[in-house]
Amino acid sequence: MTAPYSGGCGCGAIRYTVTSEPLISYLCHCTECQRRTSSAFGLNFQIPTENLVIDKGTPASRTRSADSGNDLALNFCGDCGTPLFSAPGARPQIRVIYAGTLDDPSWVPVKLNIWTASVLPWVPMDTGIANEPGQPNMADYIGKV
Repeated sequence: MTAPYSGGCGCGAIRYTVTSEPLISYLCHCTECQRRTSSAFGLNFQIPTENLVIDKGTPASRTRSADSGNDLALNFCGDCGTPLFSAPGARPQIRVIYAGTLDDPSWVPVKLNIWTASVLPWVPMDTGIANEPGQPNMADYIGKV
């Protein structure tokens, strides 16, 4: 598949379009992504902010402090609660899309594992890709994996 990509929340109140290819895509094993997905990890990808178009509805938002100490705005459907994307306060030019909200997330490649220090012990890890114990500087990976 090639951009654009469409997605939205579970109830259909929020719809969005991603108009570019990901800068980087990865599995995040942090405890917050485990909590957010009610699973072992989150499949995420980053895009430039201007390449996220909200087509329908207005996401609700709450801000939390990330492990880095920076603010992270979490955007979700105010009706059904589906987490959609985040906006890192330290990188306002980036949006982190939660790939599970895409209409078809099957195309999203896993290029990196992050926060492997908190990976659940039964998760098989791909040793053919980079595995970072915490939050890496994503600029070190964009365009290189």
